[in-house]
Amino acid sequence: MALMKDDALHALPARAVLLKGDWDYRIRNITKKQLKELNYTKLVDFFRYQTEEFAAGEFWGKTMRAACLACEYTGDSELKELLDRTVDDLLSIQGEDGCLSVHPTSKQPYKADLWERKYVLLGLGQYYEMTQDDKALKGMIRLADYTIGQVGPAPKVPITETGWAFYGMESSSILEPVMKLYHWTGYKRYLDFAKYIIEDAGGCARENLFEAAYSGKYPMDIGSNGIPEESVAKAYEMMSCFEGLMEYYRATGEEKWKEAVLRFYGNLVDQEVTIIGSGGADKPHNLGPGTGEQWNRTKFEQTNPDIHLMQETCVTVTWMKLCLQLLRMTADPAVADELEKSVYNALLGAAKPEGNYFEYFPKLNGTRDAQVNFSYDIDGFPLSCCTANGPMGLVLLPFVAAMKDEEGPFIQLYLAGEYQIELAEGQKLAWTIETTYPVEGTIRLKITQAPDNGLIVPFRLRIPAWSLHSSLHVNEGKAYSAQKGTYREIRRQWSQGDVIRLELDMTGRIVTAPHGSNRAGDPFIALLRGPLVLSRDARVGGDIQARVDIPSDAEGRVELRAVPPTTARIAAQFVVPSKEGEFQVVDYASAGSTWDEKSEFRTWMPI
Repeated sequence: MALMKDDALHALPARAVLLKGDWDYRIRNITKKQLKELNYTKLVDFFRYQTEEFAAGEFWGKTMRAACLACEYTGDSELKELLDRTVDDLLSIQGEDGCLSVHPTSKQPYKADLWERKYVLLGLGQYYEMTQDDKALKGMIRLADYTIGQVGPAPKVPITETGWAFYGMESSSILEPVMKLYHWTGYKRYLDFAKYIIEDAGGCARENLFEAAYSGKYPMDIGSNGIPEESVAKAYEMMSCFEGLMEYYRATGEEKWKEAVLRFYGNLVDQEVTIIGSGGADKPHNLGPGTGEQWNRTKFEQTNPDIHLMQETCVTVTWMKLCLQLLRMTADPAVADELEKSVYNALLGAAKPEGNYFEYFPKLNGTRDAQVNFSYDIDGFPLSCCTANGPMGLVLLPFVAAMKDEEGPFIQLYLAGEYQIELAEGQKLAWTIETTYPVEGTIRLKITQAPDNGLIVPFRLRIPAWSLHSSLHVNEGKAYSAQKGTYREIRRQWSQGDVIRLELDMTGRIVTAPHGSNRAGDPFIALLRGPLVLSRDARVGGDIQARVDIPSDAEGRVELRAVPPTTARIAAQFVVPSKEGEFQVVDYASAGSTWDEKSEFRTWMPI
């Protein structure tokens, strides 16, 4: 295994986490309604018959990536058999030269060809990680070698001359699976190809993406030629390249590239990530290909009334994955805060309650809808890029909720369930989490199995930056400080039955509109409570378009009163004090959940 830099944090293995309640239901429901429902043979047919349909080859790999994690979490034997069959099916049509493409050899590499191969490699790679089956690894090696034989320095086709609209940026995101192959095999040719993408080609013919990020350039401006209609700042594809750069850093230890990713991430937080944890829009600065999917300084423009499409679900999921890359490497609780924001708002808000669809462009005000930029009908299943990507966000959660280093656990997301880790000398530590978080802020963590050799183990609990006044006790006795924006460590010899009780500060918070380029977007506020963004919803009464005047303290904090949800499709509901009289709000993910005008909603409220 060719790795130079080890991660600070590692995911727990399959079956070490069993979630309870809503999260477990969501993962099992998306597994049943989508990951087991899709016709995988039809997904392979795009390659079998080389249909030449645009980007159709991405669907198999996207679906496999999520389905393998779902299989690891659920232990679903039927799903495992389905995945075994489709891997055998795909590999059975792989050419003797290693080719797997939806385009005939005479046209390769054509448009989305390398992008699609990236997802084939990622799907096979996820299967290999789950099964350790050499057939998947061998299939990856053959496809990667076939690709390297076509693309690279002259006389091969330059990678920046491939792709469909972004001067090779979309193709250069193949960097991630190529580097994973290097980690698994140690074959130098994969590291050499990655170095070519990063240092020679730069990921884009317009500008070296990685050097631009290292210099601190805003993502919106990377690759710009000054013509808004020709922008190449496509959010999803650009982030995918930096996922690969992180894998390159793990292999080489070159600190410059870690710093490039950190600066890119920091600029996304400062410039692009919206209140719900996504980004990208169709206006006002970049108007290039991929309508609604370009970096546009979206953090500041999110109330701009000229914007029609924004916050692609593919962006949400890829942003979550980029956050996870950095969380693994840095153990920075601020990164976990960002990931949590995306989970509870952008990701869940896009997920249709039935479990078989993800909204392409989740709005901040309006109604949920099925408008898409790009989709295929797979035996009656309307599969868009976002519906294919959405499940990945959900199935990541069991592998993020708790993580570990060589000493003990880090609690990242307070999801109810059962957890266990292996410690030194074969010892185990297991615990449960009981909570209704984020509806309420009480988390009760109980030790169900402790080491029997007197081992002292640290628990590290994330105290979110928004929780100004938290309380932390062990066994209702000793109190521990719990400073916001940190991991609070409790290091002791644990016994079965020990209880950690954490109370997070769930006081409501008012945030004002960020004042972008259009003054018509200024006179608005939004409400937050814990990690939740709150919205007015037509189902809970009142004029959702009415102006509000909410009294708050000097820090913009306001007391909200929880009330029973009006319908089963609302997870959390609160009463808000206002000088015009009380009104009610719901969590953003529940807002609009009838997917019609009955639940029209407003997140940014006029003042």
